Amino acid sequence: MFHLSNPILRKISVGLLALVTIRCSGQENGSDQRMQIVTIQFQDQASADRAEIKIEPLFDGHYRAVSCRWDDNWTSDNVKTRELMQEYGIRGTFYLNDREFSPENRPADYLPVAKQLLEGGNSIGGHSLTHPFVTYFHSHRMFQEMSGVRIAWESMLDRPVTSYAYSFVDIRPGPEDKAVTLRTLDSLERAGFYHLAEYVSFFSDIDLQHELSPIMPPENQTLETFQTAIQWAYNDKTLTEHYPMISNSMHAWYGTQRSEYGYDELRKRFDLLVGLEDVWHCNQNQYGSYRRQYRDAKLIQVRRSGNTVHVAVTRPSVLAVNDDTPLTLSINGVGAETVLSVDCNDAKVVMSDRKLDDRCLFHLGHPNDDRLPTKIGHIANPDNQPNESELEPDPDFPQINGVLYAQNQSLKLSLKCAGNHRLDRLRVAWRVPIGYQVTAPIQHAQGNDLQSLSLSQELQLSPQHDQRWGQEHFAAQMDFLLDGQPGRIHLTCQRPGETPDESLPKDGFAILGPIPNDQFDVERLVTMAQQLPSAESWEVSAGSSFSWRTKARDGYVNHDWLNPEYVRTMGTWDASSQGYVLRSTVHSPKKRQAAVLTSHPGVRTVLVNGQKVNADNLVELQEGENKIVIIYPGCTLGVGTQRLTACFVRLSDVRTGKRLRDIRYKAY
Repeated sequence: MFHLSNPILRKISVGLLALVTIRCSGQENGSDQRMQIVTIQFQDQASADRAEIKIEPLFDGHYRAVSCRWDDNWTSDNVKTRELMQEYGIRGTFYLNDREFSPENRPADYLPVAKQLLEGGNSIGGHSLTHPFVTYFHSHRMFQEMSGVRIAWESMLDRPVTSYAYSFVDIRPGPEDKAVTLRTLDSLERAGFYHLAEYVSFFSDIDLQHELSPIMPPENQTLETFQTAIQWAYNDKTLTEHYPMISNSMHAWYGTQRSEYGYDELRKRFDLLVGLEDVWHCNQNQYGSYRRQYRDAKLIQVRRSGNTVHVAVTRPSVLAVNDDTPLTLSINGVGAETVLSVDCNDAKVVMSDRKLDDRCLFHLGHPNDDRLPTKIGHIANPDNQPNESELEPDPDFPQINGVLYAQNQSLKLSLKCAGNHRLDRLRVAWRVPIGYQVTAPIQHAQGNDLQSLSLSQELQLSPQHDQRWGQEHFAAQMDFLLDGQPGRIHLTCQRPGETPDESLPKDGFAILGPIPNDQFDVERLVTMAQQLPSAESWEVSAGSSFSWRTKARDGYVNHDWLNPEYVRTMGTWDASSQGYVLRSTVHSPKKRQAAVLTSHPGVRTVLVNGQKVNADNLVELQEGENKIVIIYPGCTLGVGTQRLTACFVRLSDVRTGKRLRDIRYKAY
């Protein structure tokens, strides 16, 4: 892993290397640790004895970081915004959907624009494949939206992608709130994302394992509001310690119909950002990488010998952080003039040109043999077939045939390399949705001249085993050296998953609507639910009748992707909706009390067997058939009103809060 010429350091490093090997067996973000030895020479022994070495919280010892966070493919002025950023020396990340995605389903190809957005030191982040309310999807589709967009842009741009922004800021929808947020965060980590750019308030009650860039008020706020937020973020001690990033956000839509402001307003915000003192202007991938290294790196003083100090540094490998931003270390307690040299036998060391009174800074690069891929490919296996010869190699790697497929309760990876090429230092990161887990998320195949390889991972049920509905999606990220050059291939496959049964409400409700808001009379609808519970149509207002429908498929949202605890209503992600009424016959094998959990209890009305459910949301289920009706008004899109597409429905055990699995929903 490293070479040491000093025999004393070689002996000391043996024990340290054992520690590193143990950590490699853990979760991905805490594994793949590398160790480096830094040698610092001082002008005298007294200086060496006084010197204290630290890892800086931010690159180059800065107080704060500044970046931009812009979302979406279909706006036409991302390039203009990027040009202004470059003019000001500001970097950022453009969070994109799939290459050909557009909300109007028009022919599109965003790759030419995406290539332009990288200019000036920017990066690309993930924003899901299809810009959904991703929390409305079952966990397999959620994982595919996240994993798929990362794989798509890495393989198209040959650039690593590590940062994610939620489409529609859909993070904590009721009624699951924190529970669904935790599922999304777990899915993001499994997909290879470890950094987020979002409002910090969404994670105030979560032990967040991801790195986070707090975003400022978006483009439709006044400059005064933006200024107030910047000053708060810059001076707040908690943010400085835990989240020292300030991110301009959210859409590069200046000068369009989406904002009353033009580019002059964007310039004012850039003027404010570049005027902040002691900041690091970076993109979000760089920031996330640095903060992950700062979180996981360790400094171990190895030995002081005369005027020399040797320090061992353990840090995540470049593949673990997926970015090659160096680590900044500081020499404290002595003047910069006492430092004669700083060297590392296996990495580049660059002295900072910042002149600070209290410390001397240097940047430690990743080990020379620890490199990011220069090319990234993708071999898809949507039919889950087991033979690599049936799949086309990626154009970047015509020498390699590979396949990933699921067989029973195992994932299998097979590859073959053309005989005149050398493949070695293979590292595989297995990526599975939250319904499963694998014993070794990262697997290494050491050795030279690998010509063929077969790897396998057992698919074990995770504690989230109740999240295995719908088509399953699996991925394996394969990093390697091919003829001495670093490369990466993503391998993916899909297979059918579990089909929701009648204990889940997804297809177990009939719907009435959409009902125009001016005809949506809740009390009238309550009366009809009590007096005409089984009528085929309801007169919701004078002269206006609506018929009940089963298996309704309103809207464009893919029904197969919906979480089966959601009952489809509008079926779109549109900005406003009309009202609906939902009804079902629920069969219970016994009489009991249950808790009813639905979207937005503050505005909806629920009746069970003709009785309105009180604010405690407790209901009495009788043995046999029970009639449940949900009166569900329309809304306008907002972070607190994400209920346009469907209505969450769960009947749960009063004591445990867990979903009742022995009930049966039937639409009528």
